[in-house]
Amino acid sequence: MRRNWLILAAAAATLLVLAYPVNNNIRYEVGVHRVSGYSIAETFSHRPLTFRFVSAAQSWLPTLASESLAAPGSLARAWLFEAGFRLVAALVAAAAAVLLTVGLRRRLGSAAWAYGLAAYAGLFFTAPATGEPDWWAAVVAVAAVGTALLARESTGGSMAGALLAVVALLKISSLPIALAAVMLIAAFDRRRALWALASAFVAGCLAVALIWWLAPYEIVWLLDIRAIQPAVWTAGTSAELREYLANLAARWPTVALLPAFFVGGSRREVIAVGGATGLAVLGFVAQGQYYVYHAVPLVVLSAVLAVHTVRRSGAVLRRPVLVGIVVVAMLLVSSPDWRLVHTDGLFTATGVWVLALMLLQSLAVRAPGALPRAAVDRWAAGLVVAAMLASQTPWSAESLTLGTRDKTVMTNLAGLSAGLAGAERVRQVVGEGPVVYLTFGATTYVLGNPTRCRYPSPLFLQRPEAPGRASAATRGESLACLTQPDARWLVWDRTWLHRKGAAPDLIATIDGTWNCERAVLVDGLTLCPRREQ
Repeated sequence: MRRNWLILAAAAATLLVLAYPVNNNIRYEVGVHRVSGYSIAETFSHRPLTFRFVSAAQSWLPTLASESLAAPGSLARAWLFEAGFRLVAALVAAAAAVLLTVGLRRRLGSAAWAYGLAAYAGLFFTAPATGEPDWWAAVVAVAAVGTALLARESTGGSMAGALLAVVALLKISSLPIALAAVMLIAAFDRRRALWALASAFVAGCLAVALIWWLAPYEIVWLLDIRAIQPAVWTAGTSAELREYLANLAARWPTVALLPAFFVGGSRREVIAVGGATGLAVLGFVAQGQYYVYHAVPLVVLSAVLAVHTVRRSGAVLRRPVLVGIVVVAMLLVSSPDWRLVHTDGLFTATGVWVLALMLLQSLAVRAPGALPRAAVDRWAAGLVVAAMLASQTPWSAESLTLGTRDKTVMTNLAGLSAGLAGAERVRQVVGEGPVVYLTFGATTYVLGNPTRCRYPSPLFLQRPEAPGRASAATRGESLACLTQPDARWLVWDRTWLHRKGAAPDLIATIDGTWNCERAVLVDGLTLCPRREQ
């Protein structure tokens, strides 16, 4: 019964998180496809083709439901869509967790449910990241591990490999996540891992060949994206990485508990989990940018491993982990300015906490607690659910000291409401006809005016390093979008694309087509009418 209560508590928390808005990256993805006038495959959204299809599938039913139930441009329509988007995410996360539970049941017996619940908590209670490509990579990787353990070696491994090929294709940097899943499968059965690796390699190569044949521009886009990405490692990367890892450990107690997993672990566990952890870290280091959502695969891994760590100690760690959860919940609702002022102290305290958990674990594995095994399983699963929910209140910051330290569910919702109100004022000037966007993609989500362009948010015009790095064809097509004949207004966010420092050909195209001397400023956007020919 107590196990059922834990599952019901997670379900109740799910209902709360369903009401949370999505982040602006998701709005970018959804918005550009709504307005572009081209298919999902043909529209550039700074994301690979596989993810664009997955995201479109996640958006399909929520879009239909919100459009039939609420007025265009209203907060109600946006809220209904985003709640539906999260509902799909919850269902997918639950399906992956069930696959993992069933797969582990053959290996871990009655304790498998605790790992499955932890996987679900790690996947879904990571708002606002649900729906990002890194999140989808974690979901499919969890499903792949469970699938690999389900059937015969060849069948289970081959099916898992097909899923892992999807993981690798979701994002340029998601290949390490697929390899991390292979290492975790190998911890249970090396032959299954080899089947999964071989199947993933074959399926991945076939998929890339098919994309090259049917959509060769996609390969060009991927190379162009890679060309304008920041350097993976610079003089300041080491310090940036330390701050990032400290933020992860301070926001998610399961990440702080991760080093304790290696205390008392078998050689096989240490090798497999150490490799998987290193690959999960490589997944965000390879991106050269340290946004919190990039670490979702590591967070999910830490959530599942936390169950094993607590079980190994006989739940002796339950009290210190509970204290940590309470402290994290309080820190994330504290003043962001206070957190920034006390950064060094907070990071030191986080490091001490990690070391203390390792020390306590070393003592616990020598003298495990006397709780019944079923009670230990309940504690393990319950602690992980509580640890993930510590960062999920409406007032919890998205990070401790990073750039998102002042972003919460409430500020996100207020920003969405203000954006929709501002979009209505913009439409009073430009109407509802076609426009040209020089804005971040989330503007297309709130404004919604159509544009006949494969680059609704022209990244290769916005990035000053794009000329000379991105292909001439990509930049040429992006520039051509600025002169599309049916658009009567240019919607320009000058905080996103600064005139100063912009490429000369971009400025010449803007000045030759749009009369920005007669621009109207509305809600931070510069609205330039078309020059009369």
